[in-house]
Amino acid sequence: MAEIAVQFVIQKLLDFLTNQAYFLEGVHERVTSLEEKLEEIRDLLKHFDGKRRKNVVVKRWVGQVRDVASDAEDIIDSYIFNIAQQRGETSAGFMRILGSFSRRITDIPAICQVGKKISDIERRLSEILSNRPELGIDNISASREASSSSDQTYTWRGERASIAEEADVVGVEDETKTLVGRLIEGDARRAVISITGMGGIGKTTLAKKVYNNVDIKKNFDFHAWVSVSQEHRLTEIFLSILKSLGRNERETMAEEDLGKQLYDHLEGKKYLVVIDDIWTRDAWNGLVSAFPDMQKGSRVLLTTRNEEIAKYADAQSTPHKMHFLNESESWELFHKKALPGNLAPPCLPNLEELGGKIVAKCGGLPLAIAVIGGVLSRKEKSVNEWYKVLTSLEWHLHESEDAISGILALSYHDLPYYLKPCFLYFGAFPEDSEIRADDLIKLWIAEGFVQQRGGEELEDVAEDYLNELINRSMIQVARRKSNGTVERCRIHDLLRDLSISEGKEERFLDVHGNIAPTSQTMARRLAITSGGISKSLSLYRSTLHLRSLLHFGGISETLEKPQLKILLGAFKLLRVIDLQNVLLSSLQDEIGYMIHLRYLRLKVIQILPSTITRLSNLQTLDLHCPEFNMQPDDIWKMEQIRHLLLPWGCSISKRTPLHHLSNLQTLKVAKADSWIEAGLEKLTNLRDLELHDLEMASSHSVCKLVRLRTLSLITRSGCSIPIFESFSNHQHLYKMTLSGRLEKFLDLHEFPPNLTELHLIGSQIQQDPMGTLEKLPNLRILRLRQHHTSAIRMSKEVQAYMGKEMVCSAGGFLQLESLSIHAAELKEWRVEEGAMPNLKFLEMLGCKRLKMIPDGLQHVTTLKELKLTMIAEELTERVGENEGEDWYKIRHIPSLIIY
Repeated sequence: MAEIAVQFVIQKLLDFLTNQAYFLEGVHERVTSLEEKLEEIRDLLKHFDGKRRKNVVVKRWVGQVRDVASDAEDIIDSYIFNIAQQRGETSAGFMRILGSFSRRITDIPAICQVGKKISDIERRLSEILSNRPELGIDNISASREASSSSDQTYTWRGERASIAEEADVVGVEDETKTLVGRLIEGDARRAVISITGMGGIGKTTLAKKVYNNVDIKKNFDFHAWVSVSQEHRLTEIFLSILKSLGRNERETMAEEDLGKQLYDHLEGKKYLVVIDDIWTRDAWNGLVSAFPDMQKGSRVLLTTRNEEIAKYADAQSTPHKMHFLNESESWELFHKKALPGNLAPPCLPNLEELGGKIVAKCGGLPLAIAVIGGVLSRKEKSVNEWYKVLTSLEWHLHESEDAISGILALSYHDLPYYLKPCFLYFGAFPEDSEIRADDLIKLWIAEGFVQQRGGEELEDVAEDYLNELINRSMIQVARRKSNGTVERCRIHDLLRDLSISEGKEERFLDVHGNIAPTSQTMARRLAITSGGISKSLSLYRSTLHLRSLLHFGGISETLEKPQLKILLGAFKLLRVIDLQNVLLSSLQDEIGYMIHLRYLRLKVIQILPSTITRLSNLQTLDLHCPEFNMQPDDIWKMEQIRHLLLPWGCSISKRTPLHHLSNLQTLKVAKADSWIEAGLEKLTNLRDLELHDLEMASSHSVCKLVRLRTLSLITRSGCSIPIFESFSNHQHLYKMTLSGRLEKFLDLHEFPPNLTELHLIGSQIQQDPMGTLEKLPNLRILRLRQHHTSAIRMSKEVQAYMGKEMVCSAGGFLQLESLSIHAAELKEWRVEEGAMPNLKFLEMLGCKRLKMIPDGLQHVTTLKELKLTMIAEELTERVGENEGEDWYKIRHIPSLIIY
């Protein structure tokens, strides 16, 4: 990570020296000299990227570079913080602070002092460069030329549609069939079926194929999936299972009460619960009492590395042991990963022998094959390149304790230098967690990992970084958005272990979990994945090196004033604070002095200070709190802000000069006042816009924001959404949420041309909207829902569609995959043959006047799940299995859920 540290310091150091030229003798010559040294070192780092594991001398040299770069950063950041604090500056920008220093005579001693420290940095850099002959390179131009190929960033947009996903598994068809039979057949008792095997062998992949099997969906009333991990908490597990079953309970409920809630919910039903990656007997003992045994044929499916736990959970059930892939299966998986697309092995006969040797080193382990295939997928398809990988693989296998560790280590060291910190960052997230891609990208940018690439937005470059990690099989896609981009991702626990160990060695990241830490490290980032924030903070009382504080634990905890004082005092140089699961009792004015902050995500239960608007370098501000004391007129001072998510009750004054926010891409404001008309259209770079309490007369400003990707306009129940102009020029707008009465429904040509997801909530549409919506060429998700309100439940006044008839025509909704209809007045729904040919999920909620299922649904053979909730008793009888009059229309659907 030394190259990233050097890159980050170069610009900061040079900007600092340039602005203080008045006070430092010979500064211009030193600036030039220092620039050359830093760039020379950066080029050397890129050249030796990946080689330090094999060369002790290089490894030590890289460590020296990392340390001196970190020291330089600490010197500059501390100086800027101290000067700003002494003056009580509001910090109207990094360069503005620096530029103002030269006018203060009282600052001369401080500037000279920091100048001496920087001179020492320059001396240390000279010593480092003088050791260059030990590395085997005397000609720096040669290293620059050699590193040029590794200094490239790639654009993956053309490949996104073909990204390999979990469907690319091989060799589990027979095992899937066997396990499905064991789950469906057998005794009426609640049985526990276990899948056992070593890490990376594909236990979770097999369990997912079984869980999503058509016959499984038909045979169980309720299905739930939960991942346990080593740092599990029973409260989190119970909450996760209840959420899978459609129940959202309070986090504050006691563990015992949650277990009882789960037991009561499952009692009397035939259920399947998958418990993925269970590690200990204690974990099973804590869970088993929540699973009733009512002799209904219910099942629990476990995955575990420990066969003894499987036998302990159910002595009557023989564990299913995962087998290694055979030679043909191994080659099939390898080919999918290393040679994606239609490139068949016979087209590359010279590579088959090398490929066979590489595959043989993986020993039939799917994770190892997928990862090494990901390495080769980015290499030139030549004998020379593949031979290099084989040679490197043999060295890593020799140096590692086991085969899988060596292969995963190779996959990490083969990453381009710009992807390494992005990969290591995954160690900060809890094991088995699904990570929001948008949040991850914001964090990467705030950390300085993402490099500018031409005129592209940093968010687009970061998205390509993530896609490259996915293509390399280092990261998995958990869920995609309706437009095909990544919504959530995950990392295999073995690769996460690698990221944590490498991150610790690089002083990149320190991870604290359930096990209480005993000593501090010199890592630049601290991640708390499960509780213990007070204990963790107590180890860092006097440190200045920490730049990021992350808490992603599953259950919220409270940080009281004494601990908060430590946070604001000792961690004054932080760039990233993400305490999304920490409740802060309050937040002092001192937050305004943390002028280096670029990312701030907080959950506060009391009023925030207005000084938060002093954070002029902030890129992301994400706040969750019931009260808010921020002065909206001061938002314009945060000139670097890119993502602004404000809490309930916060509005923006009409006087706010929003044109200063030229970088703003995300805006979520709970109260949209009159400022909309005057200022919204000035935010020309907005991509994601969410406005609440919308009460304006027109949407002229919204329609001018042609870069929008998502748009949510939400009014109070019963209020109307303004009349729209056309969205035909919004080429990037793929998701729209309109919550409120629509005075006028959009014509077909007024919709965004590439719309893939549409939510209409409480729209009170009088005419059948399907005739228009079914012609949208790219629509994949459609929700017609009632307005969310506790005061009015399923009331006619808050329905999306008020009519009694609905028609889906032949050839309509060609791309639609998911449809939800909440229409209390609907009496007749006709689906013509040939309509919705790709529909997979259908939900009917509160359609109490609908008496029969449309005949045309029998022709929608792609349907996987039909959910009927709060429907008429007559309709319930008509869909009764085998005997109902409408059963023949839906009997092909694997999962039928009736509430």
